[in-house]
Amino acid sequence: MDELGRFTEWLWAVTAIVQALLLCLLVARRYARSYPAFSVYIFMTLVQSGLLFVVIKRWGFSSSVSWRIGWATQSLVLGARGFAVAELCRHVLGRFRGIWVLARWILLTSGTTVLFYVLIAAYHQWRLVLNTAELGLELATAAVIVILLLFARYYDIVVDPPLRLLAIGLCVYSCVSVLNDTVLERWLSRYVSLWNACGMVAFLACLLLWSWAFRKSAPQRVADPLFLDRSAYLKIIPEMNWRLRSLNDQLIRFWRLEAPRT
Repeated sequence: MDELGRFTEWLWAVTAIVQALLLCLLVARRYARSYPAFSVYIFMTLVQSGLLFVVIKRWGFSSSVSWRIGWATQSLVLGARGFAVAELCRHVLGRFRGIWVLARWILLTSGTTVLFYVLIAAYHQWRLVLNTAELGLELATAAVIVILLLFARYYDIVVDPPLRLLAIGLCVYSCVSVLNDTVLERWLSRYVSLWNACGMVAFLACLLLWSWAFRKSAPQRVADPLFLDRSAYLKIIPEMNWRLRSLNDQLIRFWRLEAPRT
């Protein structure tokens, strides 16, 4: 147990260092303005790591104080991650007004479904309500990102490398968390230490992936392209194919949005 504790401490320290470096990269490379929700999420995970390290050192890993503070901070971090996922979707679909409105409704519906699921689960096992909430949110996160990437691939939407690596990291970490939370619910007393170590290793890997994604300076922002009429699409190379434009136009009419001016 002592060796496992020392390994966890070293892993904790390395993770905190990489979190700080990633946060510095986001600010120095001018990504913090483009990805404010993701930057806040990384900052909150860094604060959570430091706070939990002090609390666990003072009261122990299994103490009620550590449990309460751990889940209180984890709830805030999960909320920040949810906003980061919404920000990711906005970067990919925000140019297409009709599609983005639909995506926002899907995100809102997913969050509401998770909330009701948690309330139902809490009626039977109240001590696992937070773990159940985390499981539901991670499932929703993974599903949203997979659907987003498949949608972008089907309609040939260009996803910049930083966005793509950001999406992959969030999805992978959510999948690992789902696996850990599922096992944790069944073997709670015998799996906590291993669950914690696996989660930290997965998060460290995602931090390294994101650091690689944001290693270069952010490109200069350009004005969003305007939607052109059919004849213009036949003369120039479109940024999006005709199927995507048709879908966007249909959703704009459905939501009764003002059509983009040419």
